[in-house]
Amino acid sequence: MVVETMSGLEGFRQEIDAVDSQIVEALAKRFEICKRVANFKKQQGIPMMQPDRVEAVKQRRRELGMQHGLDGEFMVAVYSLIIQETCRMEDEIIEAQPQHH
Repeated sequence: MVVETMSGLEGFRQEIDAVDSQIVEALAKRFEICKRVANFKKQQGIPMMQPDRVEAVKQRRRELGMQHGLDGEFMVAVYSLIIQETCRMEDEIIEAQPQHH
């Protein structure tokens, strides 16, 4: 009985692993776009930090999450982490010295 229960759990675990792979791929894609945005901002002299945009993103993701039955505060927490990492990457791009060929 325990073996059957564990093999049943294994199927769920494989499903979770597959979704986690999609989440990681989506995050990698999102961060890649953010790097392109940071390079564009740097070239155009646009300030990196855009507090109004940050707040708008958090609130829109909060609402989007709630539309899918997710807790709004959880969504804000998740996107706070994502945005924190984006800012870290943007800082690296800004601080990088131009490479001379």
